[in-house]
Amino acid sequence: MKKILPPLFLLVVLAWLQPLSLGTREVVIPISATAAQITDILGRQGVLRSRLEFLACLKLSGKGKNLRAGTFELERYKNPFYLIARLTSGGKSDILVTIPEGRTIFETADILKSKGVVNREEFVRLCGDRNFINTLGLKTADLEGYLFPDTYSFSAQSADSQVIRILVANFFDRLRKYGVTDPDSLRKLLILASLVEREAKYDEERPIIARVFLNRLHTGRPLESCATIIYALKNNPYDLYDPDEVQKTVLTERDLKVPSPYNTYLFAGLPPGPICSPGEKSIAAVIRPANVDYLYFVAKGDGYHQFSRTYKEHLTAKTQYIDKK
Repeated sequence: MKKILPPLFLLVVLAWLQPLSLGTREVVIPISATAAQITDILGRQGVLRSRLEFLACLKLSGKGKNLRAGTFELERYKNPFYLIARLTSGGKSDILVTIPEGRTIFETADILKSKGVVNREEFVRLCGDRNFINTLGLKTADLEGYLFPDTYSFSAQSADSQVIRILVANFFDRLRKYGVTDPDSLRKLLILASLVEREAKYDEERPIIARVFLNRLHTGRPLESCATIIYALKNNPYDLYDPDEVQKTVLTERDLKVPSPYNTYLFAGLPPGPICSPGEKSIAAVIRPANVDYLYFVAKGDGYHQFSRTYKEHLTAKTQYIDKK
């Protein structure tokens, strides 16, 4: 037995260290990713042998807060301490890109193009390519709403399709904590959250605005969101995108009659899809809306809104904040 144990022990050690190369994966870690989210990313990319093993070694190493964002070329199934060492040393040729909340596919494409990360036309095309979208596990007509706003680190060599996969994967990573898995429920949540994102400027108003929309849906009233009109004017359909409409904020009576399914003044219920990619605070606002009975709101002009329960109160608010302008 004394002659057998050392070789067996050596084999066990070698198997754990994994000195052989089983191929590599290019992995992008977003800047705001937590240790748990990084673990999910590594597991999804087929880099880890075990999530539990990696998390245990990460805790043992004391480097859980030292993991860095970036683009990494990582060998598969290596021991966790190899991965920890690589992830604490920084990525390769990184380009930092921040996608703010409330951006559309086109606006996201413009930001990424300005950083030299994507080809704008190809990026937009892929975001409307149903065959490609199906490979992401989605059955939507396009990826509006699913390109999660965050700060990312990309390689200049990243393919457009890979960039999109990273943005969508981050979306699902962030949504996992809320337990929304039904595709139809997720779609409705995302549409409402996108409206909240475009209507709200201050975080404390997001749950209130979310509840107003939910109350209007419950009572069968049209949502009457100006944000959906602006989206219809500048983004839908894709080939009619008008960059001159990007900064439009004041709507005319003619605008309110635009024959688009996104016109929530003409059509009751939810619009066909999201109007932007909402941030997590707007998503959380729809999941946990305020307990209020408001049915209307009007912008005061300082970023805040006046909320009303009745149409009469709403007319008074309009006279005070809009008609006097």
